[in-house]
Amino acid sequence: MKTGRVRSNIGGIFAGCVAIAAVCAAEEAAADPVGSASLDIASAYVFRGVTLNDGLVAQPSLTVSPLPGLSLGVWGNLDLDDYGGKLNGGQFSEVDLTASYAFEIEKLQLTLGYAEYLYPGAGAEADREATLSLALPLPLAPTVSAYYGLGGAVEKNTYVELGVSHEIPIGEDLGLTLGAALGYAIPDDGDSGFSHYTAQASLGYKALALTATYYGQLNDKVLSDENYDQELVVALKLSMEF
Repeated sequence: MKTGRVRSNIGGIFAGCVAIAAVCAAEEAAADPVGSASLDIASAYVFRGVTLNDGLVAQPSLTVSPLPGLSLGVWGNLDLDDYGGKLNGGQFSEVDLTASYAFEIEKLQLTLGYAEYLYPGAGAEADREATLSLALPLPLAPTVSAYYGLGGAVEKNTYVELGVSHEIPIGEDLGLTLGAALGYAIPDDGDSGFSHYTAQASLGYKALALTATYYGQLNDKVLSDENYDQELVVALKLSMEF
């Protein structure tokens, strides 16, 4: 895919989401929030245990819900630091387009989703995934999410993640969230197995949250030493609803 075309598509998607958000906000100004926007400043970018940039990054996102259960989102990774000659600071290395639909069956929360990962400036084919997530109404809010590659470098690859979390109120508008996750990778070609685990603590106050995430390697044949470079990521998030 040509870089110019990718950037044009990205701009159109962002503009479309903003237009949808404006319409939804105008129609439901006094109702529940119909969307959210956020900006993360993180010490590194790690995805499923793989370090994609071990330097400072900015990660803006926009999500809108034009219909009950339906969410459309745009997320980007802006590299603020260079990374080993692979990435240049001041450029977007990734933009994700997502769509999901959430519904309930017998108190179980299910979410069907689709994600397309674009790589501006890299000239690489977009990666595409289908997602199925299940949230169980149990203590520690356990979740199970499965991702299956439909195209690009992740085609026919499967990734499964188990997660738990617990919220601890501390005071008015202040709270601590603790979480943990376990990843299992099933590549189309290569070794399958548990790749990594994460342990996370997030301290939130109103629209701000400070998060620390630790990534632990479990199997160097599944998550290679070359890809496992950054263990601890600290991020500051600013978010708002509209």
